[in-house]
Amino acid sequence: MARELSEFIASSPLCSTHEHTEFENFYQKSQPDVLTHLFDNYVLHDLLSAGASRQALNALIDVSNPDIESRFNAVETAWRRVELGGYAEAVKLTAAKLFEIEEITAASLRKAADTTNLRGNPGERLLLLRDLANLDHVQIDINSRPLPYEMIGQDFFHYDINAFDLCNGMPNVSELAAVLGEEITTLASLRSAMEALFQRSAKYAIAVKSQHAYQRSLAWTERSDQQAEAALASWLRLGTDIEEKDRMCLGDWCMSHVARLAAQYELPFKIHTGYYAENNFMVTSYIAAGNLSRFVRNHPNTRFVLMHIAYPYSDELIAMAKHYSNVAVDMCWAWSINPIHASEFLRRFVHGAPTNKLFIFGGDANVPAATVGYTLQARQWLTRCLQEEVDGGLMSERAAVDLARFLMMDNPRSYFNLSEKNTIVRSATLDRISTEDRSAFGEPTKSVRNSGKN
Repeated sequence: MARELSEFIASSPLCSTHEHTEFENFYQKSQPDVLTHLFDNYVLHDLLSAGASRQALNALIDVSNPDIESRFNAVETAWRRVELGGYAEAVKLTAAKLFEIEEITAASLRKAADTTNLRGNPGERLLLLRDLANLDHVQIDINSRPLPYEMIGQDFFHYDINAFDLCNGMPNVSELAAVLGEEITTLASLRSAMEALFQRSAKYAIAVKSQHAYQRSLAWTERSDQQAEAALASWLRLGTDIEEKDRMCLGDWCMSHVARLAAQYELPFKIHTGYYAENNFMVTSYIAAGNLSRFVRNHPNTRFVLMHIAYPYSDELIAMAKHYSNVAVDMCWAWSINPIHASEFLRRFVHGAPTNKLFIFGGDANVPAATVGYTLQARQWLTRCLQEEVDGGLMSERAAVDLARFLMMDNPRSYFNLSEKNTIVRSATLDRISTEDRSAFGEPTKSVRNSGKN
């Protein structure tokens, strides 16, 4: 393997365009141990699919139990069945990087537990992400609103405005009423509250994010104000007992208004496509990216970032990025879901769509140690992909290095306007933020993991 390419990818900073990194105070309170650092991530879902019980998986990441060996032994059989998968590969990379574990066994885990200093110390989250993973910055969806105070005065942690409740047709009216300063009783007041939310938050946010594919189809239909007014009345009257047709109607209307506001405030609109986290509830007809074609076509001024390569419906996503000038694609999570599929996707994309439409990494993780492993995994598979291009005579090594630099850093920093966003959040202080803008921020009352869908 050519040394210049591999060394460049291994050593250069990398942008993470999607994480769910835990808040600093909740991370410290969690007091992680070696098992939570390694296993409190997507590998739990593969372990469940392989036959581990939920009881054993809960015990695996229960830091109140110091018996490392028994916690691991209860899932070891399932672990051996998933070891070749992408999730497990990232676990092994984390184990080697953070704990010098060559093979994951009860004994090696016990030794690491006794010697590690990674116990949720102040600043450890930043150390893991910036210094050990060598990330340029992370873009975080905390699954909720408002934006956290901890983003003020720094430029490493950037945050999305979450629009899941809106696009899902179940708007959090009490939260929106607090933003607006009056009760949400009509569609006009809902619209005004959404506009106030963006007016106060957009300058500080990196993007807008919705994961409504977890609870409804990505397919969208244009709705009139009259239709949406009736659907909102149903939501206000019935709450979670709202009929599906009314929820979909209100969600479609909110999707459109979110898209217009995202365009107005020059924020990319990130939308989850494809595979679900967790187990046993995925509705495959909901998740294909092609369901969004009508929505994208009807909002040409909005920049859409379609996430997770719509696994396993990836080819139609390449077609959308090739066809629609306002569609970009994020490989966040894809390397760990299935690295072979992600590798093939990257090469097909490079030969099928503009490379400035592609973002190649986001760990999509809550635990920062997991992001370390996902980062190492992405670097290794990116190297393999581009080396295949070089070996096949499709590009020179110099061109491969230049493409790696563009995909790892230059393109995401340009697309998400990092220079301006860094200046805004770095220079912000509570004293400088206007009284009105203070409503954009709040002290988190829940951890990220307890705040909503991933």
